[in-house]
Amino acid sequence: MSIDPNILIVIAVLVVLLATASLVAGWVNRIWSWPAFAALIIGVVILGFLHLSVIPGGLGPHDLPMAFIHVAAMVLN
Repeated sequence: MSIDPNILIVIAVLVVLLATASLVAGWVNRIWSWPAFAALIIGVVILGFLHLSVIPGGLGPHDLPMAFIHVAAMVLN
């Protein structure tokens, strides 16, 4: 059983967004957060893996919002 690519997209986007926010906060305080940097790299690698090998034709601009809608529909059902 494999995990749904939409779930991976949502997880990776949320990790990238939270890691970016943490890096910006650390930059303002002049403190480098290595765990946030590692999380950013992991999120980008997951998105790259999905783009290159899991989703046929790669990720398009409409795939990110549709993934969030799909995951929200799965949770609400």
